[in-house]
Amino acid sequence: MSKSYVALIADAIASRELAPATRARLQTDLRAALPELNRRYAKSLAARFAVTLGDELQCLLATSQPLWDVAHTVRARLPAVDWVVACGRGPITTPLAPTAPEVDGPCFHEARAAMDRAKRHRQVLAFGGFAAALDPLASYYSALYWSWTPRQRRAAALLRLGDAAAAAARLDIDRSAVSHLARRMAWPLVAAGDKMFRSLLETDAA
Repeated sequence: MSKSYVALIADAIASRELAPATRARLQTDLRAALPELNRRYAKSLAARFAVTLGDELQCLLATSQPLWDVAHTVRARLPAVDWVVACGRGPITTPLAPTAPEVDGPCFHEARAAMDRAKRHRQVLAFGGFAAALDPLASYYSALYWSWTPRQRRAAALLRLGDAAAAAARLDIDRSAVSHLARRMAWPLVAAGDKMFRSLLETDAA
């Protein structure tokens, strides 16, 4: 049986509608983020992160275990735009290579199909080749995401990566302000839903 990998594609939403200077800054920030992302997830990567199509990131992971953290690291590290993160699981049909765009196979086709579905349904997280039980959780996640303000979305990404103190430091606000944001977002309920989502995602790891 062919080994399965997980392809991840992160695409900046409506990036072509940005002013030229803003889009250029986004592309500069994307390239600047690559060394950090590749260093942080070095042990999990089968092929490193690279920028494709100007405003898109791709990587190839050995398993789905780090997907949750990767998705939220992208959101937290590049908060100037909203991101669709699509994940596809399956084999590859080319040899492994240093970066993800140099590799091809069903996992990338699943990720691209999931990206297309996500864009049609205004979702910000989508899966292809995974357990069907993840789909309603991805819908819940996306509906919750769009119900928040941009500031709340950034706080959510940071809280999903760490604690409130770390989020306060990154947002440059007091810890009490983060607590107030979290209360308005009903964070204990969000965290409970996230725990189920993440558990299912990691149980479904290849």
